[in-house]
Amino acid sequence: MRSSVVAFRRALPQQCDIAVTEVDAVQSSAVQLPQTTINTLSVVVLRKVVLSASTLLVSNVKAHSTNRDAFGLYSAGTLTLVGGSSLYARYCSFDGYMHLSHVSILAVSDHSVFALLNNTMSSGISLLYQHDEFSVSDHSVLRVVGNSGSVRYAIFADDLWTVQGSSWLDWRDNDVGVGEFFHDSGSAFVSIDSSSVVTLTGCKMGFTVLSVPLLLSRVDAGYRFVA
Repeated sequence: MRSSVVAFRRALPQQCDIAVTEVDAVQSSAVQLPQTTINTLSVVVLRKVVLSASTLLVSNVKAHSTNRDAFGLYSAGTLTLVGGSSLYARYCSFDGYMHLSHVSILAVSDHSVFALLNNTMSSGISLLYQHDEFSVSDHSVLRVVGNSGSVRYAIFADDLWTVQGSSWLDWRDNDVGVGEFFHDSGSAFVSIDSSSVVTLTGCKMGFTVLSVPLLLSRVDAGYRFVA
């Protein structure tokens, strides 16, 4: 497909599996989405999407953009995953994109999973860019595993991350070359309760994990990471 976009808006059907697979895309100009003010250059766009007991799979996408302002997966508004839902982007290749995944607000709860798995970027800013608040709760997982690329940062955080209720940040086996793994805007921090876990093993990076020194402090019987 050429300068096209796959878009989903608001609540998707419950208990269903949706797949965007085997896409070979060349993108050169932004697309105006119907009934929105969104003018974007992305392969997949989510607009205030809610997944409830459902799965959205983006797999085996090979995309090239001639515009450096492009995002592979772009979520505007709040992306909500509940009831054991999952969103997977895996085995995708992006060339010429700024961010593999650009997410405004993310709320993952009730045994749900948001995952970027085994994707590659030839260059760019980040694998995952967080614009506003991220929340992972109630036995849920945010997984960034097995990705690689010549990017500045694996994860770019611009606001609060809250991880609670036996949840998991799984950040294993990523290779960002000489880039940083976790970069914050200066005001971002990660708050993790005592029942939740962060796993960061097997990653290759050029700088330390965080862009500034890490402060670990006790908060309400849990732990708060301030970057």
